[in-house]
Amino acid sequence: MRWIYFLILVLVAVVLQTTVAPALWFRAWGGYVGPELLAAVSVFVALHTRSAADAALAGWALGFALDLTLSGGGMGLLSLLYAAGAAGVFHVRDAFFAGRPMTQAILGLLFCLFVYELWTAYDVLTVPDRGQGWWPQAARAGGLAVYTAAVTPLVCAALKRVRRLLIVLPAGRQRR
Repeated sequence: MRWIYFLILVLVAVVLQTTVAPALWFRAWGGYVGPELLAAVSVFVALHTRSAADAALAGWALGFALDLTLSGGGMGLLSLLYAAGAAGVFHVRDAFFAGRPMTQAILGLLFCLFVYELWTAYDVLTVPDRGQGWWPQAARAGGLAVYTAAVTPLVCAALKRVRRLLIVLPAGRQRR
């Protein structure tokens, strides 16, 4: 992994997530639902990196960047969940065709369901006075996962053009 270029990508993704992505959010039954671009970047990196440690560290960096943009309790939880989710995607990627948009969408859905449903569970269990209850927040996290799954193939297609800057490919292995 070429970490300097990856950190630049993280910075660009955070800027896009905080400036452009809110225009894509819409009001749903449980609250606002929109795409998480950093989750799509994490799925792309986990699909194309050389080792599980690189995938987990990249996921941790993306989660930490997202933690820094949010306010509230649970600081560091998204970092750990993104690292675990990216490592999980890395370990199941051989069962899928990484270049297929449907694969990217399915893995983006699973990644977001894992991360944001656990984050929602933590939030509900630690702050009992939310007033909304469990189901609206879980539905909002599910909507976020579906929306991110729809956007993940687009993000992966855009990042495929700069993959050689981000990820060092082993000699003789150009498939991924």
